[in-house]
Amino acid sequence: MSQEKFRRYKLNVFQVQKLKVKSEDRVIVNTSTNFKALSPQQSPKIKQIVNRTQLELERSKSSYRMENIIIQIKKNVSKNNISIPNTAKDFFKESPFSIVEKKQEINVQFLRQCKANNARACLQLLEPTIVHQVLNISPLIPINADLKANINCQDGNQNSALHIAVKNGNIQLVQALIYKQINLEIENSEKMTSLILASYHGNVELFQILINSGAQVNHQDIYGNTSLHYACKFNSKEIVAIILKLPNLIFKPNHDQRYPDYYVQDTEILQLFTQFQLEHSKQKQKTKEIKIQNIQMEDQCRSNQFQNNKCKLQNCPLHNLSPDTKQRVLQLSKNIKQEQKGIINTPSTIDSMKQSKKEEKVYPQQFRVLGLIGKGSFGKVYLVQKNKKYYAMKVLLKNMIFEQNICRYAITERNVLSVTSHPFIVKLRYAFQTGDKLFMILDYYPGGDLGMVLNKIKRFPEELVKLYACEIILALEDLHKRNIIFRDLKPDNILLDAEGHVLLTDFGLSKEGIPLSNQGAKSFCGSVAYLAPEMIKRQGHGKAVDWYLLGVVMYELLSGLPPYYTNDREALFYNIENASLKIPQFISIECRNLLRSLLERNPSRRLGSGQGDSMEIRGHPYFVDIDWERVLKRQLQMPKPDYSLKLRPIGEQNIFDLQSSVEFEQSNVNGWSYVQTE
Repeated sequence: MSQEKFRRYKLNVFQVQKLKVKSEDRVIVNTSTNFKALSPQQSPKIKQIVNRTQLELERSKSSYRMENIIIQIKKNVSKNNISIPNTAKDFFKESPFSIVEKKQEINVQFLRQCKANNARACLQLLEPTIVHQVLNISPLIPINADLKANINCQDGNQNSALHIAVKNGNIQLVQALIYKQINLEIENSEKMTSLILASYHGNVELFQILINSGAQVNHQDIYGNTSLHYACKFNSKEIVAIILKLPNLIFKPNHDQRYPDYYVQDTEILQLFTQFQLEHSKQKQKTKEIKIQNIQMEDQCRSNQFQNNKCKLQNCPLHNLSPDTKQRVLQLSKNIKQEQKGIINTPSTIDSMKQSKKEEKVYPQQFRVLGLIGKGSFGKVYLVQKNKKYYAMKVLLKNMIFEQNICRYAITERNVLSVTSHPFIVKLRYAFQTGDKLFMILDYYPGGDLGMVLNKIKRFPEELVKLYACEIILALEDLHKRNIIFRDLKPDNILLDAEGHVLLTDFGLSKEGIPLSNQGAKSFCGSVAYLAPEMIKRQGHGKAVDWYLLGVVMYELLSGLPPYYTNDREALFYNIENASLKIPQFISIECRNLLRSLLERNPSRRLGSGQGDSMEIRGHPYFVDIDWERVLKRQLQMPKPDYSLKLRPIGEQNIFDLQSSVEFEQSNVNGWSYVQTE
């Protein structure tokens, strides 16, 4: 080797050693505003661990420059035939321990720190960057994402880190582990989940956190005991109260064939069970009445369809039909004949019981039509006035809805609006009908809809989208408590009132009687760009579909377009099922995390799919600064909408004219009439 080449080689080695010192400067930045974790040599004492510990690595500029210089050095040295060992490639091969053994060692250390109640050390072992520093691995070695503790690892008694944190009563560590998506349903050697353990130890706050995060309350341990068994055994009144409010609670006997209430000794807990039984009986009776009402109204729609096609049915020999179908056809024929003779009196709906004893009669002519707001395939919406108040009058044509077999959608919308009374859901004031039309009188909201505003401003600021999302969450929460799923959440169906608050509208595609998160409904319905993956796969869906749509709406308001959007329908469906989710970088880290959790393709893993439903979403770190009581009371300051309604003239047409066709005069929809009373 010539002296010149040797001199250049020594200079290059000196530069590498000099830059190696600077490369130790690595910074770990937490997304929380209250928590920072630096390298072990620089870390300050951390007084509190908050429930957001998602860390990201930022290498220093010197380290970045060093990597580029090393690449250049290797190129230069290779030209001079001087070999330098590939340290990054051969590190684990030359190490006496394989990477698998190192991970096992880290898992043991992780559980040991959990048992010692050292939350900070536990969370650091979940981050590959810090693990590399703890193991004193050279900064020249690339970060191995797999070299970290397995968050779901278990000790000799099959206890996970969550079991240990619950047993120790470490609320902050429990919250952090849940945020890091630890499995809530891991069983220990006695088949106890973390929720059962929290009930066993009577820790109310931890129990509530786990319930809100979706832990299963009906799980049984090795003795067949549930959380409710232990809460009753150890007189945990607060936990019993929480459990009895859960919608999917199932009373199960243990292996001694004892139900939870067998162990009740406290009189206050006994009163809770008594109150639960009374409320459950009332709810059961109400559900039964609603089902009867829906059957009556659906039968009426079918009878109208049957009347329009009675000639075809008369030519159909009844002996070719099944006994059930034959009986139903005969009954419908009988009902039609009785209806024509005026024998049948239309039964009132459940909601009409809310009316005063002297029911207010409402006629179309009581409303002054000011203009046309919009129109759809089966009807129109008018701005009307009654007693100096403005309303939106939705008019549906009976001949259209009967011919298209969509009478059930109109009935569903009327039913949903008649049973709900929520500050963020449109209010139905009246429902009535004429011979050829169905009418719904709704409150008028002058701010337009979010779809119109989005077309004008292209995208919303994140602070405003967050406030809109809070109000939408509470509206969906109210529907889900009534076992109703919306299924058609999109900007066009979100109205704004004069103060800028949102209101959900258009409940024709809603579905009643859905108590579960990912099953119960099987219809393929909704707007194309807003279909959830489970809807496209036709695998059945439940309440979780609404939380996916919440993610879609938030994404669109923030970016201007729905996720996966393309003009090609088939490509859009493929993208929704398979494409990777790309979220713009100008969106905050916490919001991006929320969107990924809501747009999870697997409905069982989606945020909000657990028993906590909306509470899982409300508990997300993105909403940590939200006062939900103020949201419900409409106390948030919202920007007032800048929207002026342009009414379309209706000309000489009288929208209240009745058709002379006898066919439609007899197409009365039973139970349609409704008058709201407060």
